[in-house]
Amino acid sequence: FETPASVQFGANVFVTTDGRVKILDFGLAKLKPSKQTVDSEAPTMKPLTNPGVVMGTVGYMSPEQVRGAEVDHRSDIFSFGMILYEMLAGQRAFNGASMADLMSAITRDEPPELSETNAKVSPQLDKIVRRCLEKRPERRFHSAHDLGFALETLPGSAGVSPAGVKSDTL
Repeated sequence: FETPASVQFGANVFVTTDGRVKILDFGLAKLKPSKQTVDSEAPTMKPLTNPGVVMGTVGYMSPEQVRGAEVDHRSDIFSFGMILYEMLAGQRAFNGASMADLMSAITRDEPPELSETNAKVSPQLDKIVRRCLEKRPERRFHSAHDLGFALETLPGSAGVSPAGVKSDTL
């Protein structure tokens, strides 16, 4: 399909007419205290998220978010994997008839193989996406830097286009 202004993947991800992917809202940002100084007079910072509290866009939550467990940067790597999967496959990695079913699928199921919906996805890229979507955070990439490096080392990755989008429109 053509991209008159922008194409929307999910609620917060757009592909602009100049081919840039824009994530408009990503993760639950937390203010990290500076390690340089300790001020005993500074007000106590209240946490923005707490274990046992489920927050986020259900379709892009990590398993630990769904369970209401403590999250860290690896939860964002899972969410990025969900977006990347959706862009490459043309469908979400996990589905459910209700939010409860979707949350259960995220914690329990494995997504369909990317090659089932997009034959142009290389096994190496599929492996990277699956590593992002690991259920256990310690099995995911340890940092966005490591993930970026893995993506940069893919042979011919510049020619991979999202499912359903003509490569000449990106």
